[in-house]
Amino acid sequence: MNTGVAEIHDSQTPQLPDHIGHRGRLADKYVRGGIDSFHDYEIIELLLTYVIPRRDTKPLAKSLLARYGTIGAVINAPIEELCTFDGISKRSASLFSLMRDTMTYCLNENCVKKPLITHRKDIEEYLRFTFGYRRIEYIAVIFLDNAYHVISAEVISEGTVTHCNVYPRDIIGRALKCAASYIILAHNHPSGNTEPSEEDWEITERIFAAGRLLDVPLMDHVIISAKRVISLREHMRWPKY
Repeated sequence: MNTGVAEIHDSQTPQLPDHIGHRGRLADKYVRGGIDSFHDYEIIELLLTYVIPRRDTKPLAKSLLARYGTIGAVINAPIEELCTFDGISKRSASLFSLMRDTMTYCLNENCVKKPLITHRKDIEEYLRFTFGYRRIEYIAVIFLDNAYHVISAEVISEGTVTHCNVYPRDIIGRALKCAASYIILAHNHPSGNTEPSEEDWEITERIFAAGRLLDVPLMDHVIISAKRVISLREHMRWPKY
């Protein structure tokens, strides 16, 4: 019997685009199982859904991982470089730098005003994350008080891919200014090779000598890469009093 009401068939039912439903399932997966239940690309994919509307972010997430290799390298990539990917705006790229800076801030919270002796791993993680993915060399100094608490951690110099200038007088001058009792020197090797160079040993010996003269001992010189942190103090070549 014709009731005058048109029948609506399944084929006429409005359907959401596949990627819209997938976004919801991805978010639910995170809520149910946390980040450990994700593939690496899914972590980036979910992050991108918050800044890229109405687009399937899975191919873009996979492209970023294919280019950079790890999530850590993606979030440490320069904003200008990320913007070269089709679909990533400056706002989208800024999400990654915001994540990096937030994580660095949290790691820094773990270091400041905590004993160095019992929290060395926290400091290593902070240094490795902050400097390990940089593409040019940076030199930082951690200043400690007489109870081995961190007073501050400062970048004192930055250079090229393979070279960075450092002057012992600047480091000791800053140590005296903040009333530090000890210092730790740290720099990164963008190549990933953490073996100390002859230049690394030379600057270690110079700062060690200057610190000894002015009673601000150099406790360690740390070399950082994206995957490893080494201590020169553990080497037999470390200067002796």
